[in-house]
Amino acid sequence: MVDQAGIHTKTFSSSSDERINALEQFGAGFESLPDRQQAFDDLLRLCSDNDETVREKAINVLEAVFPLVPDRKKSWDELAGLAKSVSVPETVRWEVINFLPSIFPYVTDMKQIWTDLVEITASEDSLVQEKAASYLETVFPELSEKEREEAWKDFMGLIGTENQATWEAVVLSLVSSFAHVPDKRKAWDELLWLTGKESTYAREQTMEALILLFPSMPDKTKVWGDFTALAGSKYENVREMTSDALILVYPYQEDREKVWDDLIRIARKGDNYVRGSAADILARIFHQQTDGEKVREDIKSLTGERCDYIVQRAMEVLGHDFPQLFEAEDPIKELYKLAAEKATYARWKASGTAEKGPGASSKIRKEEEAEK
Repeated sequence: MVDQAGIHTKTFSSSSDERINALEQFGAGFESLPDRQQAFDDLLRLCSDNDETVREKAINVLEAVFPLVPDRKKSWDELAGLAKSVSVPETVRWEVINFLPSIFPYVTDMKQIWTDLVEITASEDSLVQEKAASYLETVFPELSEKEREEAWKDFMGLIGTENQATWEAVVLSLVSSFAHVPDKRKAWDELLWLTGKESTYAREQTMEALILLFPSMPDKTKVWGDFTALAGSKYENVREMTSDALILVYPYQEDREKVWDDLIRIARKGDNYVRGSAADILARIFHQQTDGEKVREDIKSLTGERCDYIVQRAMEVLGHDFPQLFEAEDPIKELYKLAAEKATYARWKASGTAEKGPGASSKIRKEEEAEK
């Protein structure tokens, strides 16, 4: 039988070699020990040993024997406590937080793991924060549906963290977890609400999350409506980030006439940045509109620089291949004429959907000739 009392005594020895020997004995014969919980407590204590080698050895043995510990809940609580503690050496916190995912499968209370990880993300140690945040995506799907609803609220609280690395880990976990959210529309709307927070940093983080999440939203029409509404935000950073996002969102919209009308509205009311982004998209989709007269009137209604920018943008896209645009009395009319005549190459260039690879240009030109 293993002499556990003798090993226990060695853990208090002033000799680091004897303490290391005790750890080796624990690792080799843990399953045969009469009191495994006491052995675990010895290991936990040695994780804070003054000798770095002893600490590292204790942590490695702890990870290996955790599945054999009788009271895993108690043992988990103590390990999570080490990761949260500011009184232990930082290397201990780092080692513990690194191996926590390997013992997730042996802890039955996933809600407790989630709660502890959220608390650890508030740690003063940025590395520990980041690691804990990155593990959230692993735990979230294992929660019950009701628990996931509550856990999403934790995400909303974490989104405002000011540590850049932690925030990135939070957002990546949030995006990965979104597929498992019971009510995606509600979760999306909660994120939208955060775009009105006073904190500039929180608004930018929320916008980043929305931009990453929108492809996972089932209702793309709602996404478009929400982003076009954000283009009118009172906050400049929200408007600018929304404007950049519109170019990513509009391809998902089937109703291009509505997209056109929304962009015309934005171009009339928005600031320079918003108008510029709207104009970029308008120049790409003008040829998809069925009412050419309306297109011309809409663009003409954008006075001054607004109209000039849209025409200029479209001519930059098409002008090299259709020099007559520069000679036309009414460039807008000429632009629409190109599309109305089914100039495949013009539509291809304007929409920015050029086929990649050698020979793409000649292929488009052949299609154009076939239509004439």
